[in-house]
Amino acid sequence: MPATTPPPTPSTPLAGAADAAAPGPATPPSEHPVLSAKDLQVAYRTGKDTRVRALRGVSFDLYPETSLALVGESGCGKTTLGLALLRLLPTLGEITGGSITFTGEDGRRRDVTTMSAGQLRRWRWSEAAMVFQGAQNAFNPVLTIGQQMADTLRDHAPGRIGRREILERSGEALRSVRLEPRRVLGSYPHELSGGMKQRALIATGLLLRPRLLVLDEPTTALDILTQRTVIDLLAELREEFRFAMIFISHDLALAAELADRVVTMYAGKVIETGTTQDIFSAPKHPYTSKLINAVPPVRGDLPELASIPGAPPSLATLPPGCAFAPRCELATDACRAEEPELITLTSRPGDMTHAAACLHHEQVHHERKVIARA
Repeated sequence: MPATTPPPTPSTPLAGAADAAAPGPATPPSEHPVLSAKDLQVAYRTGKDTRVRALRGVSFDLYPETSLALVGESGCGKTTLGLALLRLLPTLGEITGGSITFTGEDGRRRDVTTMSAGQLRRWRWSEAAMVFQGAQNAFNPVLTIGQQMADTLRDHAPGRIGRREILERSGEALRSVRLEPRRVLGSYPHELSGGMKQRALIATGLLLRPRLLVLDEPTTALDILTQRTVIDLLAELREEFRFAMIFISHDLALAAELADRVVTMYAGKVIETGTTQDIFSAPKHPYTSKLINAVPPVRGDLPELASIPGAPPSLATLPPGCAFAPRCELATDACRAEEPELITLTSRPGDMTHAAACLHHEQVHHERKVIARA
């Protein structure tokens, strides 16, 4: 492995927000990330001259064939981040700062934030695709699944594509998600079950074999057995097609099962990032720890579950200092005076960096160990 720059000491903040949340490479450091967000900022217009900052300097790297989970409560910025990565923000939202760099299979690096409308249309779905939350709302109810898959191929496939090839590609994509093309292609969305619609949506995202797949709450509104089917399917598809994956979820069990890395978001910022093992065995931010404590374990004795008091702050009126301080029993005057920087706590070879934005990360770790032994 090539020589690398020595990591910063655990007590030293990284050079800046852009570097702070960028995890180390999962593959040799010489290989570029598939996607790299640096100091990404997004705002929504709420009036003629007013804006709400929905993302406040988000940074991370996603390496080839790895998966990243974005977790946190509703309103923390997860979906906004997913939409921003593909430049799919609603009309009132805009990227106000930072960069999104995508590296294709040819090694060419492009800044997504500067792409023209034509470049974006060619790039989306052919190299980076998104599976939207709620399959029922994602599909057009007056078009068949086959018509919608055909539209995707015509709009985003490079060059002209004929009817026969459309049917072949659509059928292949549906079979990959365990659906029968003859039944599904001619069906309208309402004629399919929730699980079938979700799998058809995943198949549409994979039509052109993108290098990156972003999934927003892929198991929302599905029963527990159908969720299990979708989770197993995603794991199989990722192994078969070898795409990098970002999935947005409030379901920590899903994150633990599918993710290589986890990013915890709160009030539009990354407050902790690390490997799945680090995050679930030794969280360093009290918010991450509380999210984990609020989820019942799959096996073993049922511990006392604790909800997180209060609610996430309004992005229009953020408190001074750490945004989580009003809900945190560890908060001190120092927390309320200045917003903590994301600092590297553990840096090991490969994609093993663990960072958190908390002045009391050592105490959080100690408390988690006590809970684990109880």
